[in-house]
Amino acid sequence: MNHGEPHTPINHHAGIHSSDEEFLATVVPFLKEGIAAEDEPDPVAITTSRKLDLLRDALGPDACHVDFHDSAQWYRGTPANSMATALDYYVAHASPQGRIHMTGEPVWDGRSPRQITEWKRYEALATELFTGAPPDLMCLYDTRTAPPDVIDAARHTHPTELDRHGIRPSPLFTEPAVYVTRDLGPLPPPPQDAIGMSLDEDLTAGHRFAADQAQARGMAPDAAARFGQAVSGATGYAVAQGCDRADLQLWSTRQRIICELRTSVGRITDPFLGFRPPGPQAQPEDGLWKTRQVCEFVDMRSDNEEKEGWTIRMETALTPAG
Repeated sequence: MNHGEPHTPINHHAGIHSSDEEFLATVVPFLKEGIAAEDEPDPVAITTSRKLDLLRDALGPDACHVDFHDSAQWYRGTPANSMATALDYYVAHASPQGRIHMTGEPVWDGRSPRQITEWKRYEALATELFTGAPPDLMCLYDTRTAPPDVIDAARHTHPTELDRHGIRPSPLFTEPAVYVTRDLGPLPPPPQDAIGMSLDEDLTAGHRFAADQAQARGMAPDAAARFGQAVSGATGYAVAQGCDRADLQLWSTRQRIICELRTSVGRITDPFLGFRPPGPQAQPEDGLWKTRQVCEFVDMRSDNEEKEGWTIRMETALTPAG
């Protein structure tokens, strides 16, 4: 896929509303359209428990034909975790032709600015992954609870907006690959107390190094093993790209652990690397799917245009042992 070329927009709408009345006027017709479609399974509604009750009341007898989910349970963990949940649901429930109506409202309360930035990119990712696929997707944004910058991002990451008046193109829509890479500056250097390790020929040693260091710094053994597997996804990708040497840097704070893999060969040109689930045919990036499922943040950078090399930095919570 050439990420520099524009895609045909998919049915990925932003349902922006500022009252319960607008919410129902937007969502109820969307769900009823899914209910009425003879070739589709029951539509899905993912939002707050209060709004689920509003929908049940508004739909009346039709409510039994909707699959309701609380957004606090659906949107747990990282954007990569939620993408895995959505893709698993889609594969298990969509019609043989891939049809289904799904509407969901992400959770914004309690998220840090950095986490919110990742969730904004998640919406651009959804447009990328479902391009060419037939589902009808609508992401809900309540101006009473979502920060203004999130509302603005929604208009950039969704090809269309949907409200009581119908569907219209979003004039601010930005191609996913452009949106997720804008404002990406260089990563700050590792701290001076970072522990380094050179990987020559046997890049799998990075797995053991990361797991051992994580456990030594207080991470529970099972969590440390998963962190080692996350690092292994990055080193495996390096091997698949022809790298026979790489450098690891690992450090931690009282709450976080960070491991960085740096190579001097090749470039990372795919901004969605590791977000696509493994398919029937093995791909070099498959291990990075696991990396993203384990780590809260996975930052990827290539060196400048005159110099080859790339960096993958993996960060997650440092869970105390016991």
